[in-house]
This record gives sequence, structure tokens and C-alpha cells, in this order.
Amino acid sequence: MMSGKVRTKVQYWLDEIAEAGRTLHDMGAAEGAAGNLSLFLPDDTIGLSGLLLARMSRQRSYPVASGLNLPTGAILISGSRRRLRDLDHDLDATLCAIEVEKDGSTWLHHADGYEIEPTSEIDSHLAIHATSVAGVARINAVVHAQPPYLTYLSHIPEYQDEERLNRQLLRWEPETIVNFPHGFRTLSYVTPGTPELGKQTGLAMLRHQLVVWNQHGIIVWSDRSLTAALDLIEHAEAAARYEVMDIQCGRRAVGLTIADLRGIVDRFKVETNLLESLPEVLL
Repeated sequence: MMSGKVRTKVQYWLDEIAEAGRTLHDMGAAEGAAGNLSLFLPDDTIGLSGLLLARMSRQRSYPVASGLNLPTGAILISGSRRRLRDLDHDLDATLCAIEVEKDGSTWLHHADGYEIEPTSEIDSHLAIHATSVAGVARINAVVHAQPPYLTYLSHIPEYQDEERLNRQLLRWEPETIVNFPHGFRTLSYVTPGTPELGKQTGLAMLRHQLVVWNQHGIIVWSDRSLTAALDLIEHAEAAARYEVMDIQCGRRAVGLTIADLRGIVDRFKVETNLLESLPEVLL
């Protein structure tokens, strides 16, 4: 395992960003220029100041919505209409940054010779970072993607209901309730890339780590790393894949009962009251 000091070097995080873009593409969750990711780095991250001075120079002021409690540091974020898979081999043409200074001013950075704007889902990324870090400078990762099975289920009216979605998906693997003690949050369809979607998503992330944007995709955050955020996507997508398989097979499987899930919660000391609101009966 890498030491804490090594892990805080900016090059480590740049490498992780590149790997995350490749992984999302390989999952089939970021076709073309779909999907986006961001990573908040505290201002004391080793090498960050050099990155913002040399490789990604300051371009212009980048005002953000008032009321966002962002600490000093930088948000490295994929560019609008950029392919996430290109982060693996053409980072300078794909990634930009929003620097947050001590006085609250915010600045757009990117490599010279390119015209890069942050992803169109910037409002959601900023809202989640502000909610998650709550003014404390620490690592925070956000990923928006369209994993096929989760996205497909979000188009089915029954699965747009939050309690129903959680009941159907939590039954497939014991790990799911452990990784998502508060379950999955769902939001009704909102036009992508709008301040309203950002506002609703930021509020939804107060208790949840993964939100399903109905008829759109999912968005997830982690205070550990982009890799940890991708792990959450993989766990959720695995549950959705089982669910789609069961639909295709005529809903023959039973899966874990509510009693089974309570046993898992008790055994692993999971702090949750989610199960009290879930229906016993499956679709």
C-alpha cells in the first residue's frame, strides 16, 4: 500500500483520473463524450500549485453560485464534450480545473493552447463538493455516468419509486446494504446540465452517496478517491444487472428477504433505518 504522503502527490491523483476515465469507458458507462468526473484537492496537495502554475495555467475568473461553501484548493474536472477515455492519453486536452482561493474567488485553469470548459453538469459537481466537504479541505470525488442496467431501470416507472428501487436492488448481494446503508436516492427527471438539477442533487447527497437521475443516469461521490466512487458504481450496477436478468427470466428469483437484510445489518453493525420503509413484497 502506498504511504499517505505519496498518495497526496498531485501526480498520483492525475494518474487516478486517467484510470477512472478508462474504467468508465470499459464499463460501457461513458460512451462518446457522455459522463463526467471531478476531484477536489486541498491546497496543500503536493505539486498542486505547480500544476496550476505550469501545466494548467490560469485563464479567467470563473464565478460559481453564491452560498457554496468550498474550501481553498482546486477541483480537477473533465471538460465539456470531452471523452473520458481520452483522459488516459491526452489529459491536457480533456481536463480543466477550478481553483478556489482563500478569499473565495474562483478561477478556471487549463493547459495553454486548448479551449476547455468544465462539464455541462458543473452545477451538480459543485453542489456535491460543497455538500460533502462542508468547508473542510479534503479529498472528494464525484462521478456521473450512464451504467446501462441502472440507467435502463430508471426508465421503468416502478423503479422510479425510491422505496421500490431499493427493495428490488438490495436483495441481490449481501454487500449492497453494507456499501449503501441509506440505499439509493432517486430524483425525478430534470433537464440535464441545469442549476435546478445541481440544487436537487446537492440536497440529495446530504444522506446518500449514489443518486439515480431518472431517465438520465447516476451520480456518486466518495471522500476517499475516484477509485472508491467507481467501486460504488460497480456494486450498484451489479445489483441492477441481476434485476434485469430476473425480469428477462420472468421474475423467478426471490433474493434476500427483509429478514435476511436485517440479519446482515445486525451482523455487520450497519447504521441504517432504511429497511423499515421498504415493502416486503417484490414486484
